[in-house]
Amino acid sequence: MISHTDDRLAASSSSFTLTSPGLRPPTHAASTPPPPPWLDDADHHHDNTFLHWVINDHHHPLLDLDDVDLDYAKPAPFFFADRGLHHHHPASSSFPNPKPTADDNTSTVEQLVQAAKLTEAGDVLAARHILARPAINYRLPASAAPPLLRSALYFKDALRRALISDDDDSSSSTPPPPLHEPHPHDLLLKLTAYKSFSDLSPLLHFAHFTCVQAVLDELAPSASCIHLLDFDIGVGEQWASLMHDLAHRHPGVALKVTALNVTASSSSHHPLQLQLIHDTLSTFAADLSVPFRFAAFNLDATDLTPLLAVAAATDAIAVHLPVGSVHATAVPSVLHLVRRLGAKLVVSVDRGCDRGELPFAAHLLQALRSTVSLLESLDAMGTDSDVAAKIERFWVQPKIQECVRAAVGVGGDKTAASAWRATLASAGFVPVQVSSMAEAQAESLLKKLPVRGFRLERRAGSLFLHWQRGELASVSAWRC
Repeated sequence: MISHTDDRLAASSSSFTLTSPGLRPPTHAASTPPPPPWLDDADHHHDNTFLHWVINDHHHPLLDLDDVDLDYAKPAPFFFADRGLHHHHPASSSFPNPKPTADDNTSTVEQLVQAAKLTEAGDVLAARHILARPAINYRLPASAAPPLLRSALYFKDALRRALISDDDDSSSSTPPPPLHEPHPHDLLLKLTAYKSFSDLSPLLHFAHFTCVQAVLDELAPSASCIHLLDFDIGVGEQWASLMHDLAHRHPGVALKVTALNVTASSSSHHPLQLQLIHDTLSTFAADLSVPFRFAAFNLDATDLTPLLAVAAATDAIAVHLPVGSVHATAVPSVLHLVRRLGAKLVVSVDRGCDRGELPFAAHLLQALRSTVSLLESLDAMGTDSDVAAKIERFWVQPKIQECVRAAVGVGGDKTAASAWRATLASAGFVPVQVSSMAEAQAESLLKKLPVRGFRLERRAGSLFLHWQRGELASVSAWRC
């Protein structure tokens, strides 16, 4: 039973290398890169791993980057200053590099709490004034700052950005620069960071395997065609894992995946990324002989009714609806339409950052605690400082910005931001108890890690992943 986890680790995202004409490995290099340090050989026996296919074995013209600037992807020392977080190359190696102190942590967190409370009270100008104060003003590598300080600075910068709008009266305020300048290779760098995070942290594997197992438990035994409506498809490797299970344990079952792009949603994807997912999933399915169709569907957040046209009556429909993937005001409409579609199952991942039912300041502090736990777990895994900086720049910081922007958008309207479980229950959805198979897979996953500190908790039918006392993620499933 536990061996299913080994198969999925190989099938979903064990390891790959990003490849383009300018980044192709030398011909004498091994064709398959070494596995992550916490995956043994049994986990790495499939050559056709999905993420390896995405960028390496099945090179895609979208990633033809002859002129790729490798220095662009290299994390520079951070400059923590009154204008937020910017990547800045030091003018000289002799520039002072003091270590952060406990006072730095306290000062930065206090400023964030003050600004959050002022935002909650509606005093945006005063909140901006607090956020403009320099917490610390020196350069240091990201690895030199503790997780609390890094997290607080990321949230402080994200809140400052979220509070700036064109219709404000403050003409002296200028929009801050993006986390990094727009660049044609951002997709490549995002995938690099995603792959590194997947190799180092069990969080993505835990979320994907548990969601996939819920779909298999509820739909696979009786379905001829499973149709997944995905509100946050990510890189798509979770559905490669599902394909692997269908091919080996439920042959003949067809799979459809529809990636739903909701206008103004935090989880909307660039068309190039969707095309890449389409092509690689299709090729992976063909190799496994799984009948497969992929589509990307754009939805206007103000009119979700076109969603009714995406599924056939004979499909066994499952919906992947992570917490925060749809704006809080649109959630009731989405759930209503899901029921009209005749969906059989909703699976949801909660990363601990979206607590829209809480007052704004409490919501932000809950998200901060979750992020601190995540960064602490990455540090405990012995993550290389350059790799950690890339993960935080291209994966963690964008997630924080999405979370804060959504929280600011909801503002004081808590009628549109009920607790997630209460929202689903009030819409008529019934929680599904996590299966013993899903729990066994998660336990097997954690046993392979080189550090201790990750733990599981089964609560209210959901499965939670913790780092020590901090919640990293939970997965729940709901019958319609």
